[in-house]
Amino acid sequence: MSGARVLLGRYPDVDLLFAAARKLRGDGHARLNFYSPYPLEGAEEVLGLAKSPIPLVAGAAGIVGVGSAVLMQWWMNDVNYALNVGNRMGTTPPTWMPVIFEMGVLLAGVSIFLGLMALFGFPKPYSPLFEVDAFRSATVDALWLSVSVPAADVERVGEELRRLGASDVQLVPEGA
Repeated sequence: MSGARVLLGRYPDVDLLFAAARKLRGDGHARLNFYSPYPLEGAEEVLGLAKSPIPLVAGAAGIVGVGSAVLMQWWMNDVNYALNVGNRMGTTPPTWMPVIFEMGVLLAGVSIFLGLMALFGFPKPYSPLFEVDAFRSATVDALWLSVSVPAADVERVGEELRRLGASDVQLVPEGA
């Protein structure tokens, strides 16, 4: 969205915040976000966020890790360096469990990290929102709603935020 500006609205309670977000989504504003000092139950549904693919990536990587651990140990113990000690079978799956578990966890953990980096990029240590002094309350006691709007609609959407119960409406500085 070129020429887009970001408006912040501070809301006194969660019900007003959710109602405002639903109304703005209904009006066609898709780039909404909540800022709160605590998790807001139901925020994903209100913002219309899609389900994350990360659990599927982690599950698939965990299964690949388990499969590769089994194949690796079978190859090493039964094929590549088979030792017949006391005429016992070379395959002893109970002794493989620690390696199977560790490989599954390792591949799942690495895939979560790489999947998050691929989907969302590296974390940004700076945001233009930090230039708004009133926004500091987002980590203490305030509920904020941000909406990205075209520059021509800033006044109209700002009034809409106030009408929907925002106690404070701030425009994020453009050059910040």
